[in-house]
Amino acid sequence: MAAESSSVPAVTRAAAILEALAQAAGAPVSVSELARTLGLPKSSTANLCQALESERLVSRVDAGYLLGRRLVELGGAYLATVDQVKEFYAACRREPTISGLTARVAVLDGLDVLYLARYDGSMPIRFTANIGDRFPANCTATGKALLAALPLAALDERLRGRRSLAGLTERSITDVGELRAELDRVRSQGWAADDEETTPGVTCVSIAVPGSRTDSDPFAISVTTISTQFDPSLRDRLLVELREVGAALSNPMVTVA
Repeated sequence: MAAESSSVPAVTRAAAILEALAQAAGAPVSVSELARTLGLPKSSTANLCQALESERLVSRVDAGYLLGRRLVELGGAYLATVDQVKEFYAACRREPTISGLTARVAVLDGLDVLYLARYDGSMPIRFTANIGDRFPANCTATGKALLAALPLAALDERLRGRRSLAGLTERSITDVGELRAELDRVRSQGWAADDEETTPGVTCVSIAVPGSRTDSDPFAISVTTISTQFDPSLRDRLLVELREVGAALSNPMVTVA
């Protein structure tokens, strides 16, 4: 594939070289192969590789070139600027089903969940959690997703000495033994549900998402719908879209189409 033309062809060609090296998945690529792949003269390809090497954007080995370590530094600097809340809203707008509903981001605080962001689509459900609201984790899809993601020792510590938990509706799980069984199901299936356990007539599904950095806490994202509209087909579509939103948030370097 030839490098695209632009008003600054050297930049475009350099970017094409970096992309070609990325697609090589760690295998060194020679100047001749880069020139052939990108449809560029070998001499100018060699000059660009030398310039990229001098900036530590690529590194040279006997068999050719690899991506350079400076790209890691630049990637880290980019990640430090990412606003996950803004990306959450943007990612929700990209999804065909979630874009019309209500979605939220929550973190675990003890045995509560705290809601940090709320996306309202074209048909939002107004009578559910807002930004800054706190709910018992055992009653919510986000809370169950996050509790299930805890190491078992950490979960045991949070539940130590408790025989029952707070409930919000008659369907809330308040027995600790029942909650543990529910969390086992969440771990097995990879997602959690709130079946009218927080608000009558409202169903939520949620997944836990790792933090984008090694020092950041996991969070959960959820989407809410009216219970009478919720069926296995809708559930499956929502879970696919939630995972796409989660991928965008857990790795901001990846662009979700």
